[in-house]
Amino acid sequence: MGDILTVYKLYPEEIEDSDKILEAIKTTVPEDFKLNSMELEPIAFGLKIVKVSFIFPDKIGGLLEKLEEYLKSIPGVNEIEPASTTLI
Repeated sequence: MGDILTVYKLYPEEIEDSDKILEAIKTTVPEDFKLNSMELEPIAFGLKIVKVSFIFPDKIGGLLEKLEEYLKSIPGVNEIEPASTTLI
């Protein structure tokens, strides 16, 4: 048993929403999750996605679904895309 590291790409609804998403994540990380890293990644025409990674225990079922629900509920997030998930 160990921990899971998962990385998501969050696509904002508007160009200016990227910074708001970063601030929301910094202040509202759900219980059972540890924020590992966050960065803005430019993709095109001034649009930046938020690339965020979390660490959580693999022994508790349903946490990945809980994380995805949390990410979708952040104001300004249009779409989420799982980038990678691995055991650490």
